[in-house]
Amino acid sequence: MALNFKRRMGSRGWLRSGVGGLLWAALACAPEGGPPRAPDANPADELGASTLPLRLNAQGITAGSYTQVYVATNANDGNPATYWEGAANAYPNWIRVDLGSANSVNQVVLKLPTTWGARTQTLSVLKSTDDVTYTQVLAPAPYTFSPSANTVTLNFTETSARYVKLNFTANSGATGGQLSEFEVHGSAPTTTPRSALGQLAASSYDSQSGTQLEASSEGGQNVAFIDEGDYLAFNNLDFGGGANTFEARVASAGAGGNIEVRLDSLTGTLAGTCSIPATGGWQTWLTRSCAINGVSGVHNLYLKFTGTGTGGLFNVSWFKFSTAATGGGNDVVGKLFAGYQGWFNAAGDGSPNNGWIHWSKNSSAPTPNSNVNFEIYPDLREYTKLYPTNLGNLANGQPARLFSSYDPETVNKHFEWMRTYNIDGAALQRFGADENDAPNGWKTNRDSVAVKVKNAAEAYGRKFYVMYDITGMSPTNWVAAVKRDWTAQVVNAMHLNSSPAYARQNGKPVVCIWGIGFTDRPGTAAEAMDLINWFKGQGMYVIGGVPTYWRTGTNDSRAGFENVYRSLDMISPWFVGRFGGLDGADHYMANQWQPDFNYTQQYGIAYQAVIWPGFSWANLNAGPRNQIPRLHGDFMWRQAYDLKRVGISTGYVAMFDEYDEGTAIAKGAENSSMLPTSQYFLSLDADGVAVSSDFYLRLAGDINRLFKGQLPLSVDHPTSHQ
Repeated sequence: MALNFKRRMGSRGWLRSGVGGLLWAALACAPEGGPPRAPDANPADELGASTLPLRLNAQGITAGSYTQVYVATNANDGNPATYWEGAANAYPNWIRVDLGSANSVNQVVLKLPTTWGARTQTLSVLKSTDDVTYTQVLAPAPYTFSPSANTVTLNFTETSARYVKLNFTANSGATGGQLSEFEVHGSAPTTTPRSALGQLAASSYDSQSGTQLEASSEGGQNVAFIDEGDYLAFNNLDFGGGANTFEARVASAGAGGNIEVRLDSLTGTLAGTCSIPATGGWQTWLTRSCAINGVSGVHNLYLKFTGTGTGGLFNVSWFKFSTAATGGGNDVVGKLFAGYQGWFNAAGDGSPNNGWIHWSKNSSAPTPNSNVNFEIYPDLREYTKLYPTNLGNLANGQPARLFSSYDPETVNKHFEWMRTYNIDGAALQRFGADENDAPNGWKTNRDSVAVKVKNAAEAYGRKFYVMYDITGMSPTNWVAAVKRDWTAQVVNAMHLNSSPAYARQNGKPVVCIWGIGFTDRPGTAAEAMDLINWFKGQGMYVIGGVPTYWRTGTNDSRAGFENVYRSLDMISPWFVGRFGGLDGADHYMANQWQPDFNYTQQYGIAYQAVIWPGFSWANLNAGPRNQIPRLHGDFMWRQAYDLKRVGISTGYVAMFDEYDEGTAIAKGAENSSMLPTSQYFLSLDADGVAVSSDFYLRLAGDINRLFKGQLPLSVDHPTSHQ
């Protein structure tokens, strides 16, 4: 037998060959090397009726060809008078049975119509687990079908197979292979499914293609020498009530690649794709976690490897799946959330603020060229409550009105959009925490909007969590203020964390502290650690909104915060306004996102990437107009594309409704016809391409699909501009 060893001289710098991990073709012979069983022998006489193997039910039967009306299904219809016949003079002919799942098989029974005369057919028996790679069970041999019984029984050593194929190369009675019935026999399945929810060694596969095993620096063996198109197959795995996360321990000195999680066959259902980054070495390990579509029940699992690297893609040591049923919630990792301000008020909206908050500079009505605080004018066509301003009419003749976030109708519309456009939920911005429970207009307004966010999230099937922004808080009591606000207001007064819509990760309610470690925000490392540990003591999952240069402790990050950052469950570095253009995104991928992500993987920290559409605050801060252009969606998509290439699949869009600084993805004015004629505002066609008002919502939804492996990685966004 010729063994096809895989040999490769790659970037590892050494040549490997050997038998580890290879599939050996099983050549089943008659006992003691004798000739095949006489074709007219009756197996019942020799084995005894009580020991006959169980006939296994075929889930499908297919042939490579057929003649006239003699199709493959005739060989599996229970009627001895109908038959399959392969194409004339076109050997080899093949016919294949699909058992639906891997089974233990040890016999095939082949029949022809009992009225036919004798004939001899030359055939071989092959098996496969995936209908792609077949190994030989019985070598080609002639078998004689005798009149009356016209049955041939072929026994072989018990083996596992889902697909059993017959390959015909001759027939003395016709010009193609012929069968009336094709029966596969074996033992009733007795193997208890392995749980997919525990850690499984990659080397424990049932079959594979193209890989080899090698000693792992972490003990045991890892699967190595993985190239494009290689795979591992694991039979009979139980995913329980619903696994939705895939984790793998991987290492790569090359470019990395992808693991496709497929069910039941190599081309079966794609549950998700997990991108694998370069880790810096073939034995430099990190744990990669990726969200997948929910998988439940028992399946054969195929891990298919793809990528374009040379010298190998990556190594795999182990993998496992986790389930929401036991994890108690997986609402943030592998999901896309958007920051939600909810801070706009208008005179007459009935709020305690009773003024134009955030729309104007001084709470009086927005007035042309003197009292305007926001950059992008919203598209107002779907709002049911609007308030008149002092701005001139829009170019289309409509009055210039604005919405209020205090109105539940507004919050409901925003969460309806999140549902419509495939955004998983909102991070509710919470400003102004303090130790004083005494009500005031601003706090009452803020808390009222928070309850409306809870109600809207419940109504529209979205998730939300509280994000504390510590900007501007007192350096002397900011920790005590956040603790007090969480306990007295969020938990005891509003009961936000007990809502079924409140986001949970790993079974824990989520909270984010934004501003930790920034040079211009309050807090020492000891204070930040105290607050993080306090929240963890409350059973919380803690996200940190941290500086761009958190990992190096330079530029916008204080030094000495490394242990603080490591203590977080999830890191969410801030990148808004830090770069512009496609080349800027590419630069940050190489210099920030890739090394940041490698660091978090090394220390078991989840990574939530901040994505933003563009930036401008000419009206708010007298900055340049269209300061960081959106490039009609190319800029935002390029960030997502680069992040996915790195292996990051958890995202935070900044922001949903930040019309002030021009980062809103909520519906905006498409062109000048939807803008007041008396005041400058940024419209969505500013970069020379007309886009619909909902374009950035649709783009965010496609980014979510990209991160979840539901869209292929593509440098160009798939979202239509209209």
